[in-house]
Amino acid sequence: MEDPKDKLQFNPQVQVTKVSYQGIIEETDTTLFNWSKGISIYDTHPFFEVLRTLEDSNFIDKKELNFPCIHLEEGKLERICDLTIKPNGQQITIFLYDYTNKYKEVNQIAQQKNESILLAKELELRNKYLLEKEEFKNSFIANINHEIRTPLTSILGFVQVLEKTPLTFEQEELARIIKRESRHLNSLIDDMIDIAKIESGTLKIVQERFAFRDLIAGFDETYSKAAKEKEISFETYVESNIQEYLIGDRTRVYQILNNILNNAFKFTEEGKIKFTISKNYQRTNKLSLTFKIEDTGMGILEENIPYLFERFTRFDHDKQISGTGLGLAIVKNLVDLLNGEIKVTSEPDKGTTFYVKLPFKFEVTKTTIGRKKKKYTLPPNKKKFRILLVEDEEITQYLIMKILISQGTYFVDIAINGEQAINYIEKRQYDLILMDLTVSKIDGFKASQMIRNNYGDKFISEIPIIGFSGKTDHNARDKCIRSGMDDFIAKPFEQEELLYKIIKQIAKKAAD
Repeated sequence: MEDPKDKLQFNPQVQVTKVSYQGIIEETDTTLFNWSKGISIYDTHPFFEVLRTLEDSNFIDKKELNFPCIHLEEGKLERICDLTIKPNGQQITIFLYDYTNKYKEVNQIAQQKNESILLAKELELRNKYLLEKEEFKNSFIANINHEIRTPLTSILGFVQVLEKTPLTFEQEELARIIKRESRHLNSLIDDMIDIAKIESGTLKIVQERFAFRDLIAGFDETYSKAAKEKEISFETYVESNIQEYLIGDRTRVYQILNNILNNAFKFTEEGKIKFTISKNYQRTNKLSLTFKIEDTGMGILEENIPYLFERFTRFDHDKQISGTGLGLAIVKNLVDLLNGEIKVTSEPDKGTTFYVKLPFKFEVTKTTIGRKKKKYTLPPNKKKFRILLVEDEEITQYLIMKILISQGTYFVDIAINGEQAINYIEKRQYDLILMDLTVSKIDGFKASQMIRNNYGDKFISEIPIIGFSGKTDHNARDKCIRSGMDDFIAKPFEQEELLYKIIKQIAKKAAD
């Protein structure tokens, strides 16, 4: 049994109070509380109601009762005490030990520990939430990308079919508008995908040799037509000492320049736009280029320039000028990923100038001029070639059938899933398979692997397969090749590109 005096080793203040079994204070000191002799202990604090049960219990035989951490108040005074109650035949002695500071210190440590645990749990839950949110966002974007690109493929495809039919001038103009707006929608989807990839860190930068001067010539051709339509001037100047072929990420360079040029044309109604490419330096196999794009458009207020590259930022309120405000945000992120620099100067009502510095590499040794796109022709001595189209979207089925049948050299069979495709090739010989990657039951990847690996018949196992899908990413083609396909085409596709790939694969198979 603990002697009450043992508590004194912790140096607490102690108050000793003696009360009768009727609860009247008979003796007390005022070390802790200013209680008076003759008053009822029950009036000092509700806790002492416990004393009413002592006389009728066997407590007297137990000699004492201990109560830790009791909060007692007197007016504004509050103390946290341990209580030891010791009865005898005539009265009850109450020992009050003041551990207020000690309990508060322990409570503070416990609270800090609890807060630390709660904070760690909160961070864990927040991180889990962010990961789930990111996973959902990426899944949602991938799915919406596919769902939008599939009908968009049909719209662009049928417009191209329509353009090859006899049309009035008005009908040609309407078809042109539909094609232009569909391509604009496709570019907006690309912007959404790129922003998502940049935020998640999954956008990959590649280093490949490409025809730099051809890229610039493409801009010159496209935007010269746009300038003619707007009745403004467009000039392109490239320093003569810049190499014809460079090494870098052609796709990202195109995106950067196309976004800025598109912006310049969007906000310039009169005057001119000038596109200049100059060399900053060249060392061994490295060089740096500056792309300068000047316009005489509406300009930007100086205080708005720092916010120019933020997402969804638009400073104009002209609803006739389309855009989401994503273009320049993507430009800035891409320039950073390429280790480049971008700067803007502008003056309202006078125009804006963008300066973009980008690093490239080039081949030091002399290389042969890059070959133009090789021409392929279908093998002779065969009236028609049989194509198996594996596609579950009815409108896409109709579009591809329309494209192929109009050529007069193809028969087309349709399978709505990978399982049906396998059954078809076991019963009939095909010259080529067009395989949608996301069909049901057996998807395009699995079906291609089965065709390549499960048949001893050489004609079946070596059928050329071209994959296609609206769910595209930077390595979609690599995934197709690894699964046994020969090529890949992304939705939406141009008729000419589809036909080129089909003829190429059939011609290569015939040549083997």
